[in-house]
Amino acid sequence: MKPDKMIKVRNGLALLFACMLCGFQAPDTLITGSAGVAANPCPVQVHRHAPGGWEILFDGTNTDKWRGKNSDHFPAEGWVVRDRVLFLAKKGAGDIITREVYGNFELVLDFNLTVNANSGVKYFVGEIKNGKTGEVVINGPEYQIIDDYNYPEVKDHRHEVAATAACYLLYPPENKTLYPAGKWNHVKIIARGKHVEHWLNGVKVLSYERGSADYLKRKAATKFAGFVNYGELPEGHILLTDHEDTVYFKNIRIRRL
Repeated sequence: MKPDKMIKVRNGLALLFACMLCGFQAPDTLITGSAGVAANPCPVQVHRHAPGGWEILFDGTNTDKWRGKNSDHFPAEGWVVRDRVLFLAKKGAGDIITREVYGNFELVLDFNLTVNANSGVKYFVGEIKNGKTGEVVINGPEYQIIDDYNYPEVKDHRHEVAATAACYLLYPPENKTLYPAGKWNHVKIIARGKHVEHWLNGVKVLSYERGSADYLKRKAATKFAGFVNYGELPEGHILLTDHEDTVYFKNIRIRRL
């Protein structure tokens, strides 16, 4: 092969490799674009899987890994993809869940709050039944995402089990750094067996054991008390909540452990 052709091939491979990695870099802090969020510099996502066993749940272009919580289809309105970011643009669109279920996993994503926003990421989501009333709901533990600096119920450390990175109503986060509305934050959730960890911006902020005596004691003091298997399903969906507020999401990936 002639030297000039070798250079072209090498440069082409380098460009392809750069685009494959582009969606998986550290969170941005520069906020631009029509949706108020940073655009991904790569124009196309070449693969739906990444090195290291990662499955791409949202690559900035399509939502085929997701559906409505109570539907086989992705919501026709409300959830929007713009500037390579997924967000709720209209109230009442409903929660969305992954099409597949996961047991042992590591989930990562980036989120960007708007002022006063409330949202969350749930896991081990499935049908659970209230032992007293017989009510059946689709639910699971929640990694809380909320504007700690402005939301009335949580600002000034008023309600830590409802603050960002908490396991909602059960476990408060510790030693966390939350970037305010307009900046990207990075989430990691690790679940292995009964053990669960919440991470925020590179720091582990809590861990707990599903179904432990401590877990059940805490659950008994919440609105989830009657649901005997809340948070204890062997596997379940990942869910993004519709709390009627706009929070931007990108770089959503998961790998089975």
